[in-house]
Amino acid sequence: MRKYNEDTLVGTSLKNAELYPDKVYLLSRYDKQGRRTDQLYNYTWGEADRIIRDLCCALYSLGFREFDRSAVFAPNRPRWIFSAMAPIFLRGTVVPIYPTSKSEDVWWILHDSGAKFCFCGSQEHLDKVLEVKDRVETLEKIFLMDPLEKKVDEMVMGFDELLELGKKNRDKEPELEKAFEKVDTEDMVVLMYTSGTTGRPKGVMLTNRNIVSQRAIIAEMGFRTDDIWMGHLPLCHSYGLSADLMGASYVPGVLALLDSLQTEEIRWGLATFRPTVMNSVPRLWEKLYIQINAILRERPPAIVKFFNWGIQTGSQVYLLQNQKKSVPISLKIKSGLAKPLFKVVKKKAGLDRLRFCSTGGGPINPDLIVFFGALGIKLYQGYGLTETSPIVNANTPRNNKLGTVGKPLPGIVEKIAEDGEILVKGPQVMKGYWNNPEANKEVFTEDGFFRTGDIGFLDEEGYLTITDRKKELYKTSGGKYVAPQPIENEFNTDPYIEQVAVVGDNRKYISALVVPQFEALSAWAKKQGIEFQGYSDLVKHPKVMELMQERVNLVNKRLARYEQIKKFVIIDHPFTEEGGELTPTQKRKRRVIEKKYKELIESMYPPEDAFSG
Repeated sequence: MRKYNEDTLVGTSLKNAELYPDKVYLLSRYDKQGRRTDQLYNYTWGEADRIIRDLCCALYSLGFREFDRSAVFAPNRPRWIFSAMAPIFLRGTVVPIYPTSKSEDVWWILHDSGAKFCFCGSQEHLDKVLEVKDRVETLEKIFLMDPLEKKVDEMVMGFDELLELGKKNRDKEPELEKAFEKVDTEDMVVLMYTSGTTGRPKGVMLTNRNIVSQRAIIAEMGFRTDDIWMGHLPLCHSYGLSADLMGASYVPGVLALLDSLQTEEIRWGLATFRPTVMNSVPRLWEKLYIQINAILRERPPAIVKFFNWGIQTGSQVYLLQNQKKSVPISLKIKSGLAKPLFKVVKKKAGLDRLRFCSTGGGPINPDLIVFFGALGIKLYQGYGLTETSPIVNANTPRNNKLGTVGKPLPGIVEKIAEDGEILVKGPQVMKGYWNNPEANKEVFTEDGFFRTGDIGFLDEEGYLTITDRKKELYKTSGGKYVAPQPIENEFNTDPYIEQVAVVGDNRKYISALVVPQFEALSAWAKKQGIEFQGYSDLVKHPKVMELMQERVNLVNKRLARYEQIKKFVIIDHPFTEEGGELTPTQKRKRRVIEKKYKELIESMYPPEDAFSG
């Protein structure tokens, strides 16, 4: 076996191709010509290695050299992975771009990174790049992953055409092997632009060492080579890249790719792949909770009652186990009675084979973790940022404490600043921001710790609890500080509410924009005899307002007086990434929401209530 540096992405990939050439690596609905279908196609490690090598030969013949940058602007698909890995094999850097990015953001990333090449997923992505290409001096070639129907520009090549060019230049492969061997742990392999809610995105420089250091947590999770990872998180985000693509590669398991976080795509993926491993964001776990409740609504009341009893009993078992306490035999027997029903419900939802699940990218309501734990689905919460590759803390099967994001990963040093900010240092922390010395000065302390921008505390056992984002603390006109996320999380398990956006910075009181769970609300309305033409009609009905007020009141009882929601407005559509209200990992873009819904927000603060002075 050839000797490659296994502490690099290239070394990991080459090792797998050599040891497991016939093992299935990728599953996807995209066929070998790049077309999206309703069937399943797979690639073995050997096939993937051959494609990556041909791309390397092609890119090299077109002038790509070590330390050059190449962008990928596409949703998840096998060709995303091949297009990202080829530049890395050549000691270059991949620059991921979110597939929903607007033209101006695409221009900025291509321009700021100095990208030489750009791989586009579809005609829509290609059109955005063509719109801005004349303003990107470094851009030389654009490649289309979808079949190229006609030549639209001299800069554009089809993916298949690129592969053919690579095959014609395979004589360069021995020379390129030397480049593979030169790949170093400190090479910048990914230049990932943050999906921040304000200002221009900043380029985060991630090295082989940064990303490969995530292996420290893999051994503790008990992954197997027959595991199927459902890769639905965007690979252009550090969580998807690290937890799914790199996680599955290290084991190696099978990576089953989905190209969006849309509900229908998730349901298709769960039914088709029936994964054993799933890493996701809180929003998806909330949707799955809602889906399970929707399945139960089709069952007789007696079955629903038995299910709820089973969850209650299973929750007691989960909590005792989480606290490392013994579970009485009688409770074990009782909790086992509901398992056959749980199995039926999980199978219908596509969750019956799940062995390991993680949640990150934002806070999750602990009640959701307990609910899934009662079902027999262990959900482990972690924490990290793009700048930390991303994971720095994680709960594991051996060390798991509800309400925390776990202990630091091996090699991570973590401390809390005087103002409560979490500071970290270790191999996962980025090299720095690209072309941004001022930002680097701001984000690193004098002794080299990275300022996360999150507020939290470490308990006596070393578990970290996040309380809020430093920049997302609201200050009411009465001088009280309010963290919006914990309030919003209180609604995560409400059957009639899908999303809440809390507002109230520099205001007398806290208010909220409320998005109903429309499927459940519609069913409730029909039972109430309410007639409506559409959701915009439904949310205006007085009985719906009364129902929502009841739901808000339930949450208010659990909040301090200054945190309570005094007024709210129901809106008739969800917050989405496409609408601009959410990041790709489903976090709220608060400034966008405040600007987009300014009139609705102002309506909750009439002049007589508004803060002045």
